[in-house]
Amino acid sequence: MLNQKPLTSNYKIILASSSKTRIDYLKKYTKNFIVEKHLIDEDKFKISMLEPEKLSSDLAKQKALSLKTKYPNDIIIGSDQVLVCDKIIISKPKTLKKAKENLLFLKNKTHKLYSSIYVIKRGEQFFSHLKVAKIFFKNVSDSILNKYISNNKETVLSTVGSYKIEENSKFNFIKILSGDRETILGFPLEDFIKKLS
Repeated sequence: MLNQKPLTSNYKIILASSSKTRIDYLKKYTKNFIVEKHLIDEDKFKISMLEPEKLSSDLAKQKALSLKTKYPNDIIIGSDQVLVCDKIIISKPKTLKKAKENLLFLKNKTHKLYSSIYVIKRGEQFFSHLKVAKIFFKNVSDSILNKYISNNKETVLSTVGSYKIEENSKFNFIKILSGDRETILGFPLEDFIKKLS
């Protein structure tokens, strides 16, 4: 874990995200950071039809850059995750109906998660990284999915796959074929922390 005192008096760490998962994961390394939502309209950005790797990397970069003017002398962390199944990008659902459609689409299929981080330090690129995980979503019955959605509304609306790896021991929906936990969480942070330390 990083020193819980400020790393230096010259800069702060800004997390350009309101994601509870990313906030909690960064807290594993340091509690000395500021949370501020990025200024990027992700939906508009995604109509650019970029390849998923580039889309994830570019969104992470743009999220960090969106706060650069406000925090010109600090560290800003942007991150993004893109889910692809059958060559289709699945975004966070805006309704429970859409969440169910997404889960039914993923069922009994393999999908990939592209997770990116982009870090600015004092206005310049300091670190960037992309990691990929491959996941199989099991052939879960519709009735179980309906119950899951009803009882886990926050999760299904706040994640690209409408599930969380943290909950898999309870629901056992997915099988990890490749990739590590932080990639599935959507926040490949560890190598950045090593560089910063």
